Amino acid sequence: MERREQVNFRFVAGLVLVALLAGCMQPPDDPQDVLQIPIPGEWSDGVADSGQLDDWVADLGDPQLPVLIEEALGSNFQLQAGLARLDQATALARIEGSGRWPTATVLGDAVRRDNNGAFDPSNSFSVVGAVNWELDIWGRVRAQARAAGADLEAATEVYRGAKLSLAVGVAQAWYSAVTQYNQAALARETLDSFESNLKTVEERFQRGLSPALDLRLTRANVANARSNYHLQRRLTDAAVRRLEVLLGRYPAGSLELVDSLPNLGSEVPAGLPSDLLRRRPDLVAAERDVYAAGLRLRESKLSLLPSIDLTGRLGRASSELDDLLESSFDIWSLAGGLTAPLFQGGRLRANVDRSEAQLAQAIADYQQTALIAFREVETALVDETLLREQLAAVELSAEESTGAQQLAEERYQRGLADIVTVLESQRRAFNARSSLLSIKNQILQNRLSLYLALGGGAQSNP
Repeated sequence: MERREQVNFRFVAGLVLVALLAGCMQPPDDPQDVLQIPIPGEWSDGVADSGQLDDWVADLGDPQLPVLIEEALGSNFQLQAGLARLDQATALARIEGSGRWPTATVLGDAVRRDNNGAFDPSNSFSVVGAVNWELDIWGRVRAQARAAGADLEAATEVYRGAKLSLAVGVAQAWYSAVTQYNQAALARETLDSFESNLKTVEERFQRGLSPALDLRLTRANVANARSNYHLQRRLTDAAVRRLEVLLGRYPAGSLELVDSLPNLGSEVPAGLPSDLLRRRPDLVAAERDVYAAGLRLRESKLSLLPSIDLTGRLGRASSELDDLLESSFDIWSLAGGLTAPLFQGGRLRANVDRSEAQLAQAIADYQQTALIAFREVETALVDETLLREQLAAVELSAEESTGAQQLAEERYQRGLADIVTVLESQRRAFNARSSLLSIKNQILQNRLSLYLALGGGAQSNP
């Protein structure tokens, strides 16, 4: 008898020890607790915090852009699908968190016999309500509910990231379309200029002042300019229709564009590298995934412990149906049960192993997401400087090439330059002006990528 009591005592003590150890298994509260990446104190480009991150749309100084972003946030179908997924995650969190509360059921039963029309006292009617509640003494149900809450937080961040991506995507598509529109306008201007030159060459040819070679070279130049003009029109139309789809509109190609790109200031919004861990939506979501995986590992380990259920029954029985409406109850019971897992073919232990692997995967995914985020910001900051240096060079090239074109055309009129020099100067001037438009767009696109990488706001005025 003493031996049995000693064994029982050791068994209970073991359960208590396991429960205490399980209660100490807390998931990380700080993102950097699981991030095995040394984070520098500042960005390698040395940019300080400018405090403009949450007002990135206003920083662009484009009055049309907020209107377009507002329309996209209200009408984009991919974002609506993302909101539906968030609603699903909200409902799932409620489902998984419902285990903290008792469950109640009602059961009705009726047996009626007909003895050739005579009253049969064996008729019976009953209504019984049952309540079942698991006493969460180890915290397993709480861990499950908290994991569901972390999943919901991750889903919320994913949706916030989708809003930010959409807002930045609209801005990028808008400026790409504006750039293409201006490229088409430049191509049209160039074509008009080349056609005017062609008339001059034709007149000189008819007067015997220019050879047939000059005429053919000039005609070929006009044909190439006309081909490029139609190409730029086609690219502009495609860019407009892509933007219209982002806005949730029918792609009719009817969106009106503007003839200039905004000029950015020299200030670059940034913060400290560690700020990304709490600000960028995909990083916050990945950290919440780690938190949820840690809680589920705790839940799976606590599933190895016994569970205690309380079951209560309350009801009314009668031989007449009308008597069921009486307020008193004549059936009730209250019972408690202890259920301890003994042998399930290794299912519970395998579930623990799976949870450990899922936690390791979540941590690795989080670290990879962080590395990508740091790379995106570092690259965008460096590109900001290099692109501005490139812009200065292209501006000088466009200025000199335009001047050279004008000089070559004047010398040709006076018979001091051949047509090849004129055509080459025209080609250089057009390419330089086209490159100038492209580099300005690249600077805008890079700044937008930087806003996205830094995790800017994504509300109605993102």
